[in-house]
Amino acid sequence: MLERRFSLGPWGEDELPAVLEDLAGADQPKKFALCEVDRDGDKVAAARIYLWGLDFCRAPGGDGLGAVFVSPHGWMGNSDSAEGALECFSLIRDLRLVWL
Repeated sequence: MLERRFSLGPWGEDELPAVLEDLAGADQPKKFALCEVDRDGDKVAAARIYLWGLDFCRAPGGDGLGAVFVSPHGWMGNSDSAEGALECFSLIRDLRLVWL
């Protein structure tokens, strides 16, 4: 579950920005991109972004978000993980997973 709470308060308004920054940074998702590669023989002729994503690291058998993604063309989806999205879309495209 994404919900995480700190119970070390109370905090004053001047302390709150740092507390919220720590909270948001503690469980932040990992950013990734799937990049499509066009080949000309054994050389790479072109490359482009196929989709951008956030991987929330779903535990095996867990019910968390996994990975969510959006393409530059506006379609969106989700997968168990960034690697799962790569496996799925690599069936139809020559893709590489890039962690950002």
